[in-house]
Amino acid sequence: MTEKLQAIVTDIESRQTSIGIEFGSTRIKAVLIDSRFAPIASGSYEWENQLVEGIWTYSLDQIWKGLQTSYAELTREVKEKYG
Repeated sequence: MTEKLQAIVTDIESRQTSIGIEFGSTRIKAVLIDSRFAPIASGSYEWENQLVEGIWTYSLDQIWKGLQTSYAELTREVKEKYG
């Protein structure tokens, strides 16, 4: 295992990471960063807004589905890359 990879694993095991969630206009994205503020994993969910009663919006169901999907992709990537 490289020194960089070991540093990332240590950050994950010692809970020295942070998750950022972006609810963008075309996708929801979750990004995990390490203690050096470098992205180490991510997940996303594509979505579209809807015109409801003259207002562009997103359904609450899509918000929750997108959050859960992007987080699941992120955790899957962490497990695949770092064990």
